[in-house]
Amino acid sequence: MNQAAQPASARRKEAVLWRKLLLERLHRLFSLILVLQLIHCFGDYWWTETYRVVYATLAVYGITELLISRALALRLILQVAAALVAAAVYAPVRWLGWPLSWRSWDEVRHFFAAHGEQFHPFAELALGALLVAHALAAWGTNRARTIAIVLVTVFTLAAIDSYFPYELWPNIAWAVLAGLGWLVVIHLRQLRDRHYDSWEALAERPLELMLPAVVVIGVLILAGVLMPRAPVLLEDPYTIWMEAQNKEVPSLAGEGGYLINGSPLSPGSSGSAKSGYGRNDTQIGGGFQFDYSPVMQVTTTQKAYWRGETKAVYTGKGWSDRKGMETVPASAGDKNLPLDPPREKKEGVREVVQTVTMIRKDRVPVLFAAGPPSGIEEIKGGNNPKLFWNSEEWELRFQRPTQLESYTVVSEVQELDENRLRSLSAVPKDGRASVDLSPYLQLPTSVPKRVRDLAEQVTEGATDDYDKLKKLESYLSTTYPYTNTPDTGKQKSSDVVDAFLFEIQEGYCDYYSTAFVVMARTLGLPTRWVKGYTSGSNPADEERARYGGGYTPDPDGAGTYTVRNADAHSWAEAYFEGYGWVPFEPTAGFSIPLPLPKDAPLPTSDVTETIQTPDEETVEPASADWSKPVAIAAGALLVVLAAAWAVWKRRSLLASWKRLRHRGATPNQRIVREMESLVSFMQRRGFKRNPHETLRETFAGWSGRFGSLRAEFEGVLQQFESARYGGERVDEEACARFAETAERIRKAL
Repeated sequence: MNQAAQPASARRKEAVLWRKLLLERLHRLFSLILVLQLIHCFGDYWWTETYRVVYATLAVYGITELLISRALALRLILQVAAALVAAAVYAPVRWLGWPLSWRSWDEVRHFFAAHGEQFHPFAELALGALLVAHALAAWGTNRARTIAIVLVTVFTLAAIDSYFPYELWPNIAWAVLAGLGWLVVIHLRQLRDRHYDSWEALAERPLELMLPAVVVIGVLILAGVLMPRAPVLLEDPYTIWMEAQNKEVPSLAGEGGYLINGSPLSPGSSGSAKSGYGRNDTQIGGGFQFDYSPVMQVTTTQKAYWRGETKAVYTGKGWSDRKGMETVPASAGDKNLPLDPPREKKEGVREVVQTVTMIRKDRVPVLFAAGPPSGIEEIKGGNNPKLFWNSEEWELRFQRPTQLESYTVVSEVQELDENRLRSLSAVPKDGRASVDLSPYLQLPTSVPKRVRDLAEQVTEGATDDYDKLKKLESYLSTTYPYTNTPDTGKQKSSDVVDAFLFEIQEGYCDYYSTAFVVMARTLGLPTRWVKGYTSGSNPADEERARYGGGYTPDPDGAGTYTVRNADAHSWAEAYFEGYGWVPFEPTAGFSIPLPLPKDAPLPTSDVTETIQTPDEETVEPASADWSKPVAIAAGALLVVLAAAWAVWKRRSLLASWKRLRHRGATPNQRIVREMESLVSFMQRRGFKRNPHETLRETFAGWSGRFGSLRAEFEGVLQQFESARYGGERVDEEACARFAETAERIRKAL
C-alpha cells in the first residue's frame, strides 16, 4: 500500500511542479527574451563590458525566476547582487584600498563614493534591464496586454531597423516567437480558470498538451525565416512622408554631405547635409552636420586610416577619376596583389591584418583598408561580387557597389622614416620616374597665380622636398580653423582652393586636403587626393586609461575600432622616388597614425594620464594586482553563501518573519490573518470567490475542483471557524497546525 502510494505521490508532485513552471513562471522567460531583443538595438553605443554585465544579470534573472517560485525578495536580492558582482567582474573597476579610519565619516563616504562611481553606468543599465523584464512580466497578465507588449516591441525593432543601420529581422522573429509562446501560456491559464475539469484532464498529458503549440509556432517561425526575400512592395514610411511634403529624399555623399538628385550640395545650399562616405567628388564644398551613426568595426593589428578611393584629376571645383586605368581581377585568397611601382625591398614594411565588419546595410564601392593592401583573406556576403585591383591607385573596387557582411585584408604599410625621406627627391633629377607622374602634377588653368605664390612663400627656407611638404602641412593645419559649416557666401573665386585660401579661410578636410595637393603641385611635387575614413574610436581603451592608473596604450594601436559616418575623411599622399607614396594630414585637429621605425622614439600618448595622489604612488603594483580579484571573489562568495543559507533556512526565516509581523497578536488573530492570506493566495491561483458567498460555501466549491485537498480545506476551515466564532482562546499548538495545513495547500497548488 505504501509502496504504491509513494509513486503516485511523486507523480502528483511532478505534475504540480511542471504546472507551476508552465503557468506561473514561463512567461517571465518570454519577457526576458523580449528584453534581450530590445537591448540589441544599443549594439554600437554600449561597450562590450556593458553587454557582459547586462547579459550576466539577465541570466541570473532567468534562472532565479524559473527555479524560485514565491520568494520574491530572495529573487530580487540575488538579481541585484548579480548585477553588482557582474559589474565588478567585467567593468573597469579598480580597488582603491580601505578607508584610513572607519570612524571618520569623510573617509567612509569617500571610500564608498570612489568605489561606487566605478560601477557607473554598468550597474544602472543592468538594473534598468532587470526592471524592464520584471515590469513586462508583471503587466502581461492577460491576452490584450501581452499582445500590446509584443506589438510595441516589434514596432520598435522595425522602426529602428528602418531608420538606423541595423539588421534586426532576426530579433523581430525572436520577439514574435516569445509573444506566441506567452499567448499560449495565457490561454492555458484561462482554460484552467474557466474550465478546470478540462484543464485537469489535459494537464495529465503534458506532451500532448504542448506538442501542437510547439509545432504550430515552429512552423510559423521557420516559414518566416526561410521564405525567400521578396521585392519591396511599399516605400519606407520616411520616404513616403518626405515625398508627401514635396521634399527630396537625401542619400549619402562624401564628408561634405548628402547627395540631392545625384549631385552634392552646392556651396551655400541649405540642404539637410550630413557627414558620410560618398562617390561624387566633382564639386566639393558646402556645409554639413555630423552623423555619428556607425558604419563598420575594424579589428586591426595596427591603427591606421582606412583608405577607399584615390583621385588625381583636379578640375578647379572638385575631383574626378582618371580614364583608362588598368585593373586586374581580385578575389578572396589572393596573397600577393601587385604594386605599381613595385617595392624594391620590404625593409621597414609592417604587415597589418584588418577584419572589417560592416554595420550599415549600405552598398560599398570599395574595400576599405590601410594602404596599400597586399592580400585578401576572406570576403563574406555580396554573393561572390566581382572585384578589381588598381595597383597604381591602391584601390580594391567592386564592379558594382556591393552589400557585405565582413572581410579580412592584409596591408603592407611603410614605416615613416623621415631621415630617409629627407635624402630623397620627389621627382628624380633625370626625370625618369618609376611611374608616370604627369597625372599627379596636373593643374587646371583656373588655379590663380596667388596660390603658387603662397606655396612658395610658405615653403621658403626648406632644403628638401619632404620639408617643403611638411611646411605646407603645418601651415594649413595651423592657419585655417576647422568648421563643418564654412561661410561659403564669402566665395568669389571660381577655383575652390583659391576661395578656401583667400576668401572663406575656414573649412573641413576636403578643403584642407585639396589645398595641400594643389599647392604641392604648383611646386612641382607629385601628389594625389585620397578619401576614406579615419581610424575611428576605441572608447573602451580610453575608459580603461581613465580608471586604471597603470594603463599603457598599445603604441601600434592594435584593437577594435568603431568607425562612424562622422569619421569620413580625406587626406593627401605625396610621391618620393625610391620610397613610394607617403600620406600627409593637413586638416586642423587631425593626426594620421603611421608606424615608426623600431629605433624611433614613441610619440606622446593622446590618452590623458590618471593623476595619482602621493599615497597612491607609494602603493606597490603587486598589491593592486591581487586586491581587486580577491575583493570581487570574496564579495561574490559572500553573496552566494548568503543566498544559499537563505534558501536552506527559508522555512524558519519565513516563520520568523510571520512571528515578527504578528508580534503582539493572539493565536486567534494569527489564524484569522493566516486564513485571509490563504484565501488571497487561492484567488491568485485562479480559484474564484463570489462576493455573496460565505467562506464555507467558497471552500466547498474549491473542494469540488480539487478533491485531493478536501481534507486540508475542511481542516483549515474548522480551525478558522473555531478561532473566529468559537469564543474560546486557541492555543499555540492549534495555530501551528493551521499554519502547517495552509502550507501543504500552497505546496500542492
